Parts: sequence; C-alpha cells; structure tokens
Amino acid sequence: MCNKKVLLAVFFALTPATAGAGTMIGGATMPEQIVQEVTLIQSKVTQAQQLVSDIQRYENMVQNMVTLPQTMYDQVTAPIAQLYGLVQQSEQLGYAGQNIASQFQNINANFNPQITSQYTQQYGTITSGLQSAINSALQTANLNPSNFMTQQQAMQQVQQAMSNPNSRNALLQAAVSVGQATVADDTQLLQTANSEASMNAAWKKNQLARQSMANQETQNAMGVLFGNGTYPQQSGVSSYNGVTGFTHP
Repeated sequence: MCNKKVLLAVFFALTPATAGAGTMIGGATMPEQIVQEVTLIQSKVTQAQQLVSDIQRYENMVQNMVTLPQTMYDQVTAPIAQLYGLVQQSEQLGYAGQNIASQFQNINANFNPQITSQYTQQYGTITSGLQSAINSALQTANLNPSNFMTQQQAMQQVQQAMSNPNSRNALLQAAVSVGQATVADDTQLLQTANSEASMNAAWKKNQLARQSMANQETQNAMGVLFGNGTYPQQSGVSSYNGVTGFTHP
C-alpha cells in the first residue's frame, strides 16, 4: 500500500511554483531580505547535496530487489519527497530574488535599471532551467511531466513507478538527476544573490559617500560666507533683545 503522506508531499512539491509565490522572507527590511535570501539558499545547497547522497545510497540498495518491503518503501520515498519539496523552495527563492531586485529598484529610483533587469533576468533563467531539468529527468524515466499536475495523477505515477524494479530504478535515477540539478540551481542562485548583495552594498556606500561629500561642501561654503558660524551685521539691520530685524529709515 502506498504511503499517502509521502505521495501528497511529492504532489505538492511537483506542482510548479508561480511568480506570485511567497518570497519566504516577507516582512523583512531590504538589507535583511538580501541576507536572509543568501542564508536560505546556502542551506538549500547543503540539503540538496545530502538528499542526492541519500537517494543514491537507496538506489544501490534496492536496484536488485524484485519486491520492495513497505518499510523499505517508506525509507526510499522519504528523501524523494523531501527533494521535490526542496525543488519548490528553490523555485520560490528564485522568484524572491527577482522581487528583491525589483524592490531595491523601486526604493532607489536612481539606481541603474539595466542592472536590475540583468539580475531579474538571471534569476528567471536559473529558475526556468531547473524546471526544464525536472521535465527532462521525468521524461528520461518514461514519466510524462504533465501526469504530475494533479494529486490523483501524482499518486498513481509514484505508485506505479515503485511497483517493479525497472520503473523503480528509473524513478530513483530521475530523482538523483533532479537532485543534482537542484544543487546546480541553488549554487547559481547563491552566486547571483551574493553578487547582487555586493553590488547593492557598494552602490549604497557610494551614495552615502557622495551625500557626505555634498554635506561637507555645503558646510565649507557656509564657513566662507559667515566665518566661524557667526552671521555678519549687515547695513540697515539692528538688534533688539537679541532678535535681528530691519530698522526704519
């Protein structure tokens, strides 16, 4: 009998994420969002690497088994379900990167929009590349990606694939391929997020330096005009009780 909790996890993880998906870091300030994005991606790289290792180990263990015991079935499908959940999270982090880039542009209107566009496009390319890798892995395992679009279809496909050695091995090989693609995807996301964070920080530092220089120039100009911060007494002006005002002719 199929473990329905595992199958449900697989189904929800295989459902394509949309551009409107949650960023996973909502509510944070802009600098916090960038830091959290980088930290989350780093953790996903580590998780994906571990899951690939786990699936490969189970693949070696069960490849010659004609019948898979229920206890072994649960062990094998658990990392697969986790991996597909991780895939969805990776896609959401790609969309989060796009959102962060757009938010930074909105907050800093004089930031170069071409740079923002480049980062947005790069995040989108990485994310779509992962989905293409998933489809390719499923097709290589003789599984139609469109058959994983509903809960019922997902349950049927996973159950059928695990029911005999050939399809089971193909499914596990596909899972390994997806895991490796996820590692590559998250690594690219991490590189992009780090680059974006460095770019934003350097730009903000430059803006602060320019503002500080402008303030200093203003202070210097005021010093030249008034000297030591004291205003010169002008002709036709008198002081009454410490308040400067115009005198009548």
